[in-house]
Amino acid sequence: MLLKACIEIFLLCVSCVSYAQMGMRERVVFYNTENLFDTRNDTLTADDDFTPRGKQHWNRERYTRKLLNISKVLNGLGAGKFPLLIGLSEVENRNVVSDLVNKTVLADGNYSIVHADSPDTRGIDVALLYRKDSFRLLHNAFFPVHLKSGEATRDILYCEGILAPNDTLHVFVCHFPSMRGGEAKSEWKRVKAASVVRQKVDSIQDIHPRAMILILGDLNGRANTSAQKTLKTRNPESGTIESENFYNTGYYLLGKNYGSYRYKGEWQTLDHIIVSGNLLNGEAGLQVSRRMGIYDADFLLEEERGTFGVRPKPTYRGPHYIGGYSDHLPVFIDLKK
Repeated sequence: MLLKACIEIFLLCVSCVSYAQMGMRERVVFYNTENLFDTRNDTLTADDDFTPRGKQHWNRERYTRKLLNISKVLNGLGAGKFPLLIGLSEVENRNVVSDLVNKTVLADGNYSIVHADSPDTRGIDVALLYRKDSFRLLHNAFFPVHLKSGEATRDILYCEGILAPNDTLHVFVCHFPSMRGGEAKSEWKRVKAASVVRQKVDSIQDIHPRAMILILGDLNGRANTSAQKTLKTRNPESGTIESENFYNTGYYLLGKNYGSYRYKGEWQTLDHIIVSGNLLNGEAGLQVSRRMGIYDADFLLEEERGTFGVRPKPTYRGPHYIGGYSDHLPVFIDLKK
């Protein structure tokens, strides 16, 4: 254990020198992986469809292809360098995340995993991958979202860590409750999840007013919903950027025929990256763009019948196996120094 700790400290010191000499660009990614399940039946969750005898006929070959597909996306996203932080949603358990990190091209990325099983009835969770050579994890926690109806949903993942050489980042990874039953009728659930995040953010800022904070996630809503209002997010391209406020870097996509998800021929942006203002206005050691990117490589897309557009190529469309990647496109920002 001592030797391992010494090696990690050495690698972190080496990266500190390189950052100081040549500046830094590190990519932060969020990706809804669309049902990254293993093939085993978990008797505690409703995962029966994703077993060899289930409705989806989910077998080892399909699972392996899914892992390779997701790793191809994340590797391509790095633009020649593995992403620093990768927030994931719709992963079944730690085993599938471990397979993704250790049995694909991502094995060369030197990633560690933050994950815990959530009370979601389907058994899908959130997770964070971080590159150990450049990010040192200090603390992590999982915050439950208690819904009035007694329904279970995904926990909110929180991590605090140091990005070499000495920048402390606070990172949340979220997957808010779905719009099942109608967007308006289910909005209260997402407001509840947003209130948990907002409470934790406020507690961080009470102690560290200049904290650098990132909120990554599938929020199952656009940038002007009640949940976003609960988070108190603002448009980073409108008005003065204030360090203590929060800004949705996907705000520019409102009303645009472009996004991270497509439903019935209409693009939407359900996946968001929200940042504290000091990451935008130059008051922090790090800087991010006011607009998140959407990774829309051609191999991720297919033509949508009956329209003149394209859509993400999923693993399944209803009961039909397509063999694609995900029904969401990943989103990203770059941290620069």
